[in-house]
Amino acid sequence: MSAPAAGLLPLLLLILTASAQPVDNIDALFNWIRGLGGEVHAEVKVDSNGVRGLYATKAIATMENIAAIPSAAIINAGSFLESFSVPTLTVLREWKDPHSRFKPYIDTWPGPDAVLNSCNMAAKYAPMWKNEHWEKTALEWDSFLLSLHNGSMNVDLEYTVKEVVGNQPVSLEDLRYACAISSTRYVSTTRRKRLLMAPVFDLANHERDCDNMLSTYEGEDFLYFIAAKDLQPGDEICYSYGALRDDYAVAHYGFLPRLEDPPRLSLVDHRDFKPDVPYSHDEPPSEEPFVGTPEELRAELQRLRSIRNHITGTPDALPPQPRGQDPIYDLLKDLEARRLNAIDYEMARIEGLLRGKEEL
Repeated sequence: MSAPAAGLLPLLLLILTASAQPVDNIDALFNWIRGLGGEVHAEVKVDSNGVRGLYATKAIATMENIAAIPSAAIINAGSFLESFSVPTLTVLREWKDPHSRFKPYIDTWPGPDAVLNSCNMAAKYAPMWKNEHWEKTALEWDSFLLSLHNGSMNVDLEYTVKEVVGNQPVSLEDLRYACAISSTRYVSTTRRKRLLMAPVFDLANHERDCDNMLSTYEGEDFLYFIAAKDLQPGDEICYSYGALRDDYAVAHYGFLPRLEDPPRLSLVDHRDFKPDVPYSHDEPPSEEPFVGTPEELRAELQRLRSIRNHITGTPDALPPQPRGQDPIYDLLKDLEARRLNAIDYEMARIEGLLRGKEEL
């Protein structure tokens, strides 16, 4: 099989919530960054709900730096024009090397049991998506990593496993972990078309409407994490991963965003979704409520009803699990509940529009 292209993965994003990040080595990370000439005006704390986050340690004015991350602290993981074997193997090399110069950064990564996306979600969970697109995506990643591990796709790769890490033992689980870490933590540069893994801002929790930003990093020696509004000491620092819909967040980042009211349709349930077109954060599905003629509203209602019937009519591929026994099972069942809730809300809204038109 051909290797998935890095460009098919989300750009200008990083992933998991800070709650998945170990904090024991955060001070060492920040001191390392400062020792390389950078700056960090933040700390990691746990809020009253037990969620870790990034908090300002001083007053930071609008457009001032939350952090200045030096180039020497940034892992250049490849190009988004290359296959995703390149960032996967780059992370594998640094993770396996006890003397990696990035060790203070690597020591803050979540361990293999604390990071999740389509790279390391076992194939047995694929049918639990109850959607052809996400099931196919999960199985494609599984096949890709199997082929990377057994060498059957070496002829098509930029680098092979042994070329990058030598004769070190490398398990399939190692590759799945490296793929998950790299794909959940990179940002991209537009001009250089590079995938960069930079510390600090991946400690900030996701807020969809957060305006804190990263600099373009086109020729500078620093990547700047910039405040979009005045921050006071103790204020939590957020970062937006984009207009994430629930299913996309689970597939790529392994978490469900904060519940929204009104609920938003999952990406694959949205009328604008095109499974044969790679998703672009520059052109996300419309946030505008669907309106149209009575015929168009009835067609949309039927489309949503068909999706709902498919979800409820598809038996679970795995037996029922007690809550808390299998976090991945719980996550996918929670996603299913959210999909149904959003579909029900949208169907009720459209039915209300139709009643209004009929009364005119």
